[in-house]
Amino acid sequence: MMTISGQCQNTPLPQNTTEMPQSPTKVINPDPMSSMVRKLLPLAAFFMAFTTVMTILIIYMDNTAMRHYQFRVNMSQDYELLSVSQDNPQLVTYIREVHLAPAIELHHKPLTPQDTVSKDTAYVIKLLKNKKEGIFVEAGAYSDGKTSKTEWLEEKLNWRGLLIQPDPRHYFSLRRHNRQKSQAVHACLSPMPYPKEVTLHQESDEVKINSIHSNSLDEPDWFNTRVKCFPLFSLLLAMNVTNIDYLSLETGGTELQVLETIPFEHVKIEIIGIHLIVSGAEKDTIKKFLAMKKIYIYGEL
Repeated sequence: MMTISGQCQNTPLPQNTTEMPQSPTKVINPDPMSSMVRKLLPLAAFFMAFTTVMTILIIYMDNTAMRHYQFRVNMSQDYELLSVSQDNPQLVTYIREVHLAPAIELHHKPLTPQDTVSKDTAYVIKLLKNKKEGIFVEAGAYSDGKTSKTEWLEEKLNWRGLLIQPDPRHYFSLRRHNRQKSQAVHACLSPMPYPKEVTLHQESDEVKINSIHSNSLDEPDWFNTRVKCFPLFSLLLAMNVTNIDYLSLETGGTELQVLETIPFEHVKIEIIGIHLIVSGAEKDTIKKFLAMKKIYIYGEL
């Protein structure tokens, strides 16, 4: 029996070695509008951030300018403590504890004291017959930064008293004159029988107190500072003094108003020296006023 053998079944089939060509990759061109948007997004974000920051900055600057303007307006206005009487115990204690200070600056070499007596001081000495250990009040002490009408009295006759100076420049000069027996106050004398707070205008050597006719907003070239104004009687009570041998008064035109605040039934003043820059009519008024109080006056009247 003839047997026919076939090909082995696991014989691999012939393969076509020729590779099939691949279809080319399709290139998609980007959308011009989308590309422009992507480029503009960072610029838009920066512009929005810049606008936001500038808006906040402008609002802040406007608020700051408004607050600064309001502050300057407040600094140009007088504040009157109408409800506080000049003999108020709390006011007197406040002045004594906060504002009265020894008339000496410990951190600087004292300035040379006056060697000669001034004409005004010599006249006071003559009237009081060379009185020793007297008491004075000098409003406007060292207004020129150098001289005082009471320095010789303290140095030679052992007087003591109160030196009043509203100008901060002259106040610090005052304390360098080694007035060891006296006290000083950086304040002005109130023309009313109650305390005030006012603006002090300064330009070179000129000083004036704020009034309804002056406004620091209209005078930007002036140096302005705030200063307290106390009634003279309040200052005397703070010093525990009501008997004065010599009152030297120089307040720049408010002398009569200051004198009118003094309760002369509680205060005794021997001599008043006044330096006036007012008209003749007001001088006559001051003369008549003090004549009624039986007080001796001298000065440019």
